[in-house]
Amino acid sequence: MIRNNALTKTGLLMAALTVMMTACEYKGLDELTATPKMATVRLSFDWSLVDSIPTEMRVIFYPMGDKTGTRGYTTFDVLNRDTVIDIPAGFYDLTAWNRDIEHVITTGYSSQNSVNATTGTYSPHGNYLMPKVLDSLFYGLPVLDYPDYMVHTHKMGVEIDLEKPEQRITLIPDSMVVTVEMKLHGIKGLERCKNVRAAISNVAGRRYMSFDNLTEDVVAVMFDAEGHAEDSLVTAKFWIFGIEPTSSDRMTHDLIVFFWLDAGQIYIPLNITKTMSAYRKDDKYVLIESPDLGINLNDYVINSGAFDVDVDDWENINIPVEF
Repeated sequence: MIRNNALTKTGLLMAALTVMMTACEYKGLDELTATPKMATVRLSFDWSLVDSIPTEMRVIFYPMGDKTGTRGYTTFDVLNRDTVIDIPAGFYDLTAWNRDIEHVITTGYSSQNSVNATTGTYSPHGNYLMPKVLDSLFYGLPVLDYPDYMVHTHKMGVEIDLEKPEQRITLIPDSMVVTVEMKLHGIKGLERCKNVRAAISNVAGRRYMSFDNLTEDVVAVMFDAEGHAEDSLVTAKFWIFGIEPTSSDRMTHDLIVFFWLDAGQIYIPLNITKTMSAYRKDDKYVLIESPDLGINLNDYVINSGAFDVDVDDWENINIPVEF
């Protein structure tokens, strides 16, 4: 009996150890192989605040804390209509912007506080002397291309709930850029122009996706323009990320218009500070319109030479104008 009792105790002890080891092993395996529980979400968009509806949007879900069971962020590239996605349940901050852009560089994805958009440095399209001209006129200020039309939106503290069979999240994008329209009257001789471009100084060169008006980087932006000889009119429509960086004081804004003619090149500098100062940072539309400038390009045509700041073969028409 004593022997049998000892065997029984030994057996019970071994069984208990086996159960404990199995339980521990199972728990560890469960932790290693567990996948986040997914919820189904329908993303939709309200386009009532935008001028032009994009074709594709990038939506980033940033988890709040560790409640989602995920690390980092989750990105979805979706079309501009309702889209069904699966994502781990939890709490998120959302940031979204359009992907159908050609000239914009987006960086800083790791955090919603750092994700931003900018543009590349202006390319002179084969005119290797043009950077020297721009550097001279803007005193070394970086000169960038103007951005494409962009929209963005952000939504804070969104709960993705497993208990709901399908949730709907509606995003309301708004314009991320300022639309600038330019009209310069009273410029004759445009029939001789092969090309017209312009640049505007001291505007924002970078925009943050998750903030309504947060910009930085003081730059000049180069943009395309068009000459209308029959009306003695130069027009342009382009976009900028902001009138000026949020953190800076009010600055001087110069508008410089460049004319390429067979006989030479001409530029006209105009101070538009008064016009730009009339707009607030949250304005989405800026109009730059001049009175009759009374300029005839034929009076300033040069007979030879390239556009080079080192020699006297370009002309500067500097006429003080009140906008």
